[in-house]
Amino acid sequence: CLIWWCAAVMAMRAVASALCVAVLCVHVCVGDYSTIAKQIMAEAISSTNFTKIEYMCDTFGHRYVGSVGHYAAIDWMHDTMIEEKFDYVYQQPVDGIINWVRGNEFAEMLSPRQYSMNILGLGNSVGTPHDGIKAEILVVSSWDDLANKSSLARGKIVVYNVPYTVYHDTVQYRAYGASNAAKYGAVAALVRSIASFSLQSPHTGSLNYLPNITQIPSAAITIEDAEMFARFQSRGQRVVLSLFMEAKTYAPISSSNLIAQVNGSSMADQIVLISGHLDSWDVGQGAMDDGGGMFSAWEAVRLLNVLIKSGQIPRPRRSIRAVLWTNEENGARGAKTYNSTYWSDLPNHVVAMESDTGNFDPNGFGFTGPQALLSVVQQAAALLAPIGTGNITSGSTDGLDTDNGMLYPTVPCMTLETNGYYASPPTDLMTALYFFYHHSHADTITALHYDGLPRSVAPYPPSNYVYPGSPNRPVAG
Repeated sequence: CLIWWCAAVMAMRAVASALCVAVLCVHVCVGDYSTIAKQIMAEAISSTNFTKIEYMCDTFGHRYVGSVGHYAAIDWMHDTMIEEKFDYVYQQPVDGIINWVRGNEFAEMLSPRQYSMNILGLGNSVGTPHDGIKAEILVVSSWDDLANKSSLARGKIVVYNVPYTVYHDTVQYRAYGASNAAKYGAVAALVRSIASFSLQSPHTGSLNYLPNITQIPSAAITIEDAEMFARFQSRGQRVVLSLFMEAKTYAPISSSNLIAQVNGSSMADQIVLISGHLDSWDVGQGAMDDGGGMFSAWEAVRLLNVLIKSGQIPRPRRSIRAVLWTNEENGARGAKTYNSTYWSDLPNHVVAMESDTGNFDPNGFGFTGPQALLSVVQQAAALLAPIGTGNITSGSTDGLDTDNGMLYPTVPCMTLETNGYYASPPTDLMTALYFFYHHSHADTITALHYDGLPRSVAPYPPSNYVYPGSPNRPVAG
């Protein structure tokens, strides 16, 4: 049952304009791991408990970088990892983090009636003047619609009423809506929340200001309000809003990534990385985004550590490293710092895995990497079929910290995929459960799916055990 895998992994590195080519050769016998994989998955399903994630979210609240809860949670996680007797625990310093603070904020419709709105300022947004902004609105439904109505935008608050389709498409309006409205003289931008469902709940997230364009304040509003404003405009009714935001960016601050490792045996310098991000936005508890993903990574490596040290399974050849990233939500400084710190060692990272798509109904992994490696990953994934997570999708990953330019293309990347992240079928938004809660006050422990979380932990240990178990060593050219 031997499967031979030889894949060329090429990474362009802008270091003295040199090209570094990594050639990865791995020999895997999937059948050899069938029994041990079943043992590990059964243990993960039966022994995963929720004490740690419940304690963390309830005790420290959200973990937005710069908050008291953020640093207290990191200290608690670090101390807990020490108590769990990993082979290696490290609190990696991360500097230069954007220090954006929301402050007080409110919005009110003044005409055609008085109405107090639910809003959440967007991360990195500037604030309004001290006395706020009072202006008529202009509702648009797309970039083309904005361009067609550009002559009407000056002095207005542009409202983007763009229905949710999939996150990667719709989020562009949150990211660039302010700058594109400012190009035409708008004084502020309000963005329909990037959400598949709403109960008058705004959903925050970062915006990106384009260079050489006036920076105007921007906030997320509810789906209900965006649709109401569109109806007002279609009837020819003039809508006037008052907007106030104290948002401000201060001097950069510091935080930490957390690293916990189970050392390998004969090839301990080779790394299989599994990860989630430890920070959250400044609303809710960050239980789903990304408490569940972070916990899955941590728990998977903890489980392997227990099984190895109790003699139930042998130590893998390669080391297995859990990395809990900081500052994913507003700058990804954690992943960038890891990349720069371990730059020369990245060719020794066999694969980087991440969970940041919720824990509703995991079905497999998205994969980004060489095609030759994909075939081996797909065969190894057969071990995960008993728990329904054996599906491997090429080119489909949602891990900002791993594959989005941070570790990929030097390191092949995989992301846990769940049925609750994408609508299925695409028109049935009620199945996109992740975006009911994402970046909102509703992201609390109550949003976690307690059946899905053990199944989110279970795929990682056997996957991480198979990859470290292959005997051939990657050779860096």
